[in-house]
Amino acid sequence: MNNIQPGLASIIMPVYNGEQYLRQAIDSVLAQTCPHWELVVVDDGSTDSTSAIVHSFSDERIRYTYEQNRGQTTALNRGLELARGEYVTTLDADDWLNADSLQARVDCLAAHEESGVAYGDGYYSNAAGKPVLSFTGHMPSGQQGDVYDTLIVSPFYGTGAAVLVRRQILDQFQIRYDEAIDWCQDWDFYIRLAEKTSFVFTPVIAIFYRLHSSGMTLTMPTGRRLESLLRLRFKVLESPRFLAVLEGQKAAFFYDLLIKDLHERVRDQDRVFESPAFRSLSSPQASRLQRMTAIEYLLEKKQLNMVKKWLGAAWIRAPFDPKTALAAILCHLSPTLAQKVARKWKHAHDKNAQVSPFELAGASQGSANKV
Repeated sequence: MNNIQPGLASIIMPVYNGEQYLRQAIDSVLAQTCPHWELVVVDDGSTDSTSAIVHSFSDERIRYTYEQNRGQTTALNRGLELARGEYVTTLDADDWLNADSLQARVDCLAAHEESGVAYGDGYYSNAAGKPVLSFTGHMPSGQQGDVYDTLIVSPFYGTGAAVLVRRQILDQFQIRYDEAIDWCQDWDFYIRLAEKTSFVFTPVIAIFYRLHSSGMTLTMPTGRRLESLLRLRFKVLESPRFLAVLEGQKAAFFYDLLIKDLHERVRDQDRVFESPAFRSLSSPQASRLQRMTAIEYLLEKKQLNMVKKWLGAAWIRAPFDPKTALAAILCHLSPTLAQKVARKWKHAHDKNAQVSPFELAGASQGSANKV
């Protein structure tokens, strides 16, 4: 392990064939009002001009290492091995920092010795670099203190480049990136940090986060993204901390897992319903989630036997809930009528759907979310 240098902020930049935007990203580091930084560029086997671009900068604070291509998560861990700073953050090669980004977050941690993580606001930007939506305009804003309950539901920090971490916390609890997660590895990383330390927010615009069609999220196959996300979700479920999560946040977590992430994985959904973590929900919440999961299949005219089973179990959990009772009875008497009623419920729910920043940036592909 490198000797940690007090006051130094290490910026870890994993990059693979990043020539298109790399120069702007490095220029934004050079423009920092905080002079005490090092940029650790981990080249993950690039075949373009990435190396030449990095070496065109003469600043000795920029350090470069070339590695065989093993993916972004491994590159991030290699960067942690090389980093010498008291503070650690990251920066993707297609994003760029605001000039006060580092100084504001360093000052924030200096003023809050009880916290191990400081993060700022940022903007989603389109491929041309035009800001389209702030992080705080899209997700829960200003979360501070014990943020675990919120973080397992929403990556409210926007992107890892908005976050600054005390290296001492990482080493004390041996927290590193999970190399079995190809996508959303930063979310998993910060969830594990939130189990151990408090977060503090500074309203500075720390980062401009470029959304574009050649970014990792939109080029990585959907299946790989989903497998990474499910690993994150099930790690949360297995954490002893999860049972102490507030009821509303716990229900929101299960909604995302059951209805969004595990759709078409009926056996996995059924196992979740029988798990101790799900059974820790109140009966009304558990019933509602089981009913909503069943209705998704009812609307698609699929898995009718499982739909009946789940609606029956939901009714047992909350025998006096009129919506659940109606769905269970109609499904047995007339699945067609049950579908019509369910469509009305679904239409009312979808009216409140949130617009994705990918759509605003013109980089949307399906339901991809860059986290």
